Formats: sequence, structure tokens, C-alpha cells
Amino acid sequence: MKKIWLMVLLTVSATWFFAGISVGTEAAGMKAPEAEIIIEGEKKSARFSHPVHLNLDVACGQCHHGSDHQPLTDKDIAVMENNMQLSCASCHNSEFADPKLQTPKAAFHARCKECHKQGVDGKQGPTKCTGCHVK
Repeated sequence: MKKIWLMVLLTVSATWFFAGISVGTEAAGMKAPEAEIIIEGEKKSARFSHPVHLNLDVACGQCHHGSDHQPLTDKDIAVMENNMQLSCASCHNSEFADPKLQTPKAAFHARCKECHKQGVDGKQGPTKCTGCHVK
């Protein structure tokens, strides 16, 4: 099981890197990928578009948070040395305190599904599996 999550983590990291995240100082900074990314999953991968969410004024911190569970701002993310801190699996693993959120899948489903149901400015996101997951 740990090998699977390690592969997921490595794949997501590589996808983010090749999708356009630059790593460096605040001046250069890491940026949200402009291309749609594919988040590898145990059974099915999921698509995610940062531009779609940013255009809806979804703040970075609505998805990305620090180990203290406080939302990260775009400035917080820009000064990070690498994107490993943004990986859900860096905290959401077998050692995570809440057993219901010990996997990236559980964290994504909890956060994304709830937000998609609530919507933004009257626009709801997909809530069916095929709305996000790649066939």
C-alpha cells in the first residue's frame, strides 16, 4: 500500500513539475499549473484545472493548507522551495490523526465534493464520479 501512495506522490509531483510549476524564490516563485493536471489514484485518476478554479475566485487556501491546517496563500506557496509541501500525502497518510482522512483520496473527496455541492456564485462543480475522474 505504501508503494502505491509513493507512486501516486511521485506521479503528482512530476505532473505538477512538467505542467508548469516553477521552483525558486518569491520573485520567480511557484505558480499554479496552467495546463490541466491528472492526479493519479489507486483505481481511477482525476483531472484538475487550476485556471478553472482560479477564474471562479477559489483561493489557493481553500484546497491547500499547512500542517497547522491554516489556509496557504499564493504568497505562501510562491516562497516554497518545492511542491512536496503541497502534496496531500505528505500529511494525509497512516500517521494522520483523523482516521477518516488518512489518504489523499479521502482528503480530496471530503474537500472537493463538499465544495462542488456548495458551489461558487451559484455555479456548482461536478459531483458524479465521471465529472472529475478520467475514464
